Amino acid sequence: MLKKTLSKKLSEINLISRKQAELIIKNRKVYVNGEIETRPFISVVERDKIEIQKEDQKEINVLLFHKPKGCITSKKDEKNRTIVYDFLPKKFHNFHYIGRLDYNSEGLLAFTNHIPFKRFMESPKSKIKRVYLVNVIGSFNDIKLKAMNQKIYSSITYERIKVVLAHSNKNKHTLRFELLEGKNREIRNVCEIFNLKVEKLKRISFGKFILKTIPHSKFKEMKIIYENYKR
Repeated sequence: MLKKTLSKKLSEINLISRKQAELIIKNRKVYVNGEIETRPFISVVERDKIEIQKEDQKEINVLLFHKPKGCITSKKDEKNRTIVYDFLPKKFHNFHYIGRLDYNSEGLLAFTNHIPFKRFMESPKSKIKRVYLVNVIGSFNDIKLKAMNQKIYSSITYERIKVVLAHSNKNKHTLRFELLEGKNREIRNVCEIFNLKVEKLKRISFGKFILKTIPHSKFKEMKIIYENYKR
């Protein structure tokens, strides 16, 4: 796969000098795959999406948090349990969480102070993919896997979701769930329908945001352009 430095690629795309490209990058005006990049000499490949911020485009703030198990996704809790904001500096306490993770779930939880972006991310119409790794205990086979990938009818109707068996050892299994909407306790309820006990539930991505190497209970600040993200 052919690699080029970001500054070289940018100069070729926009017909500008390499020096001009380096200056634009260092001034935080360049986005690679939706995120600001300030290093002119990093390697990029053909599939990387490279954009220059336009004068009429405004950045919005996003916080990516690795939620640990045993805390509430809420501004407050009547039972005085730990909430996600207990892990964040006060300057982020006015940020709104995007979607939820329940008390016993962990993984990627995004925050923003931009309400239209929050609504866009949460709306089923936006078809934003959420990916989870779920450790379950119980009997499991190809027939059950096929059934889980169909539309599921119970007291709540769940649209078709994608479930892949990632690992299996006797009666312990790791399933990869991909959802386009996040109904309350959807994965846990689906697993219960199929007599599977959830041992661990972890969200590893939400749209273009990926948990990657963010440690437990830590966060990462970033800025994105809302219009770029929606495309």
